[in-house]
Amino acid sequence: MKIAVTGAQGLLGEEFIRTLGTEHTMLPLPSHRELDLVDFHATRKWLLDAHPDVIIHTAANRDPDPCEKDPDLAWTSNTLVTYNVVNAARELNAVFVHASSDSVFPGDRDEPYHEFDEAINPPNIYGQTKLASEKLVLQYLPKHFNLRLPLLIGRTGGPTRNNLLKVRHTAMSGQKVVAAGDAVSTVCSVRDVARSVAIMLKTPFYGTYHFANAGEISRAGILQAFLKAIGMDPDWVTVSSISEMKKPAKRNHHICLTSKLLQPVFGITLQPLQSALDEVVADMKADGTI
Repeated sequence: MKIAVTGAQGLLGEEFIRTLGTEHTMLPLPSHRELDLVDFHATRKWLLDAHPDVIIHTAANRDPDPCEKDPDLAWTSNTLVTYNVVNAARELNAVFVHASSDSVFPGDRDEPYHEFDEAINPPNIYGQTKLASEKLVLQYLPKHFNLRLPLLIGRTGGPTRNNLLKVRHTAMSGQKVVAAGDAVSTVCSVRDVARSVAIMLKTPFYGTYHFANAGEISRAGILQAFLKAIGMDPDWVTVSSISEMKKPAKRNHHICLTSKLLQPVFGITLQPLQSALDEVVADMKADGTI
């Protein structure tokens, strides 16, 4: 198959290129400097000229704080861009893979959210833009896989787009990183996401699916666990609280995902979080990244 990927230079997009590229022809969309996905006609022309069988849409502004400070930019870069890519997919009758977020849920309970829970009342502008993007996908494209994703970890994206590499770089420069110890969530390896999608694309079982490696951890906890795994002092991460950090966008103290569908529908069981982190570290060492 020919598979186009938006956000191909990012943590998730680059992993899709690497993992699916062993079996399919990958068509990474150009960087923002070469192709502005906000431009409806330019986006449409590129995709129609490439004529992919599948479009994987990972491009988005995922940092809740810039979204909160500039809602117009958030709606443009997240939802309008999704609209543009969705319309091209509809013309092409392409299968659409949409990278969504756990932020479409309100984070108002201790139990993890599954696929049959209603996405409603997102806590911030970022979540609102992702929920609106989901609705576009569901409204226009019957052939879709809507992936709800938690905090992502992986080998890809480079130090500017990969929080694990970023904390390593910061620590090596002698500076500490502040992260919330009371923001607890699930985590998923981008390799697990990509490997799962490789299986899903061989089926017509379209719909919304949740991804999470088994286990829960705080934002500070995952950074500390990574530093420890690569032989660095986890104390380079200073544990703070959501209230103390005074971020513009509202954060949830506890928001976790679980899947009731991946195993029965596709036979997919995601590995535990510690195994996923170990694999990420091994991949980084194999790539020479660390």
